[in-house]
Amino acid sequence: MGADPERMTLVIHQKDGSTHGHLLLPEWQQDHVLSSKFTWQRLEKIARLEELRLGHTLVPGRHDRAIANALREAGNSEAADKVAALVPEDNSARPVSAYTSQARRMTERQGFDLPAARREIMAFWERSGNDLKTFRRFLAEKNWRMRPGDRTDRRRDAHVIETAEGLLIGSFTRLTKVRTKEFRRLLQEEASRPSPVDFRPVVRRLEQQERRHQQRVERKRALKDLIWVPPASLSALDRQRLLEYGQSEGETLRKRLPALTSLRSQEQGSEGFRIYLKDWKQEMQAARRVLNARHPLERRYGPDSPLDIQSACIMRMMKEGWSRLKQAHQAVERARQELDELEARKILFSRKRRLSQAEEQYRQALAQLAEILRYLVQFILYHLGLSSQKPDPIQCPVPIEREVTLQDYLQERRELLQTLLDEKACRLWVKDRCREAEHKRARMIAQWHAERVPECEQAQQTIARLERLHRLSWSLPEGVRLAVRDLKRRGQLQMALRKLDLFDNRDAPISSTPAQRSDVNRRPQIMPLQKKTSPNSSLSP
Repeated sequence: MGADPERMTLVIHQKDGSTHGHLLLPEWQQDHVLSSKFTWQRLEKIARLEELRLGHTLVPGRHDRAIANALREAGNSEAADKVAALVPEDNSARPVSAYTSQARRMTERQGFDLPAARREIMAFWERSGNDLKTFRRFLAEKNWRMRPGDRTDRRRDAHVIETAEGLLIGSFTRLTKVRTKEFRRLLQEEASRPSPVDFRPVVRRLEQQERRHQQRVERKRALKDLIWVPPASLSALDRQRLLEYGQSEGETLRKRLPALTSLRSQEQGSEGFRIYLKDWKQEMQAARRVLNARHPLERRYGPDSPLDIQSACIMRMMKEGWSRLKQAHQAVERARQELDELEARKILFSRKRRLSQAEEQYRQALAQLAEILRYLVQFILYHLGLSSQKPDPIQCPVPIEREVTLQDYLQERRELLQTLLDEKACRLWVKDRCREAEHKRARMIAQWHAERVPECEQAQQTIARLERLHRLSWSLPEGVRLAVRDLKRRGQLQMALRKLDLFDNRDAPISSTPAQRSDVNRRPQIMPLQKKTSPNSSLSP
């Protein structure tokens, strides 16, 4: 490399009982700089020559062919032949460094033998038969793993092998000498191959269920056998178990007992119970109607056709309407021009009659233009779902009122006409009208729902009370449950509800004035909880 021997320093020292040295070459050699061309190839050549001089085994490198050629040119044919013998027949098998020297020093400091790990990985890959799944299983037995690397650039498909503690061993392709293209193909095959279903957890779960089932069967059989044993020979523990088993069986049978009747078979049961069922259904339906009520503006107007069909229909109508608007506008301009010409020719005979005809034509053209504008606006609002009124067909000729003068029309319709004739302004106008209509409708709907909050809460309470009355809980005292059941059989819906309310409010404090207490003593009769004002009135709990 053109280094001066006088400018070299060899540092020899010991580390962990091992003696080794470091050769230091300064890049600046007094009058020149060290040559850095083909540094790696030249270092490999030096390594091969030292291996031949010391009698070591030659290590294959990536540049053995070039080293052999250089040695022949230098006249060292014997060394060139030995190095050339290391060159593989095909270029695909060129040696690749499995790890860097820095990585090897790091693993040595952590007490990890990196060359031995590389040999094991090579053995795993040969035993796997180029199967990534088998190779991963071999790595897992060694408590190693293979995962995608952290590179996100062109080497995003690279995989690395590391220990369970996160110590990096090396790249998969470098350790196993597999080309990157071949490794990508193996990854694609592994991803496309359906993963086999592991039935072992399912089998274990089924075995556990079967084991628990057998245990339950054996316990029940043992309890049933206690029935035939004389009571005197039973222990206190067996008597307690037999009593608990009888209670559980009775509870199970009680739960399986059918209800009194069903709402679908009202012909069964007594006359009073059928009356109760009818009233119960009416009360429930009235409360459901209150909860399910919707504001009329919540329903969508317009045709019940898909959005793409509606859009195509609107665009087709807009194209036709634009052409008709332009024709009507041109007719208005022609009529106004004729009217201006007649007014300028003051000496013309019968000027009044012709002026009246021109004014009539001008009014008719204006009316036709206004009719087209009306149809366009109604068509757009209906198909956007903002109006429930279908557009009326265009009437031509249009019946006009002679009281409508040209000045009134120009003041009221000219701005709208200019807006609709401009495509960009027309879109903004339609968006503004749609946004205003949507906001107004949303405010009306929100206000309507806010006003109905107390009514909906009352309906929910009514539904909860009716559902509780229909399915009496076993947690109720037996006396209360039997009393409510008798009231239901007699058709006394309100009395049954009041009975449940009295039981729920049994612990609530009652505070009343002396006048109220005397009024209660004077009128001991019970007032109904709710009063119907109309068939559709809401229910109060």
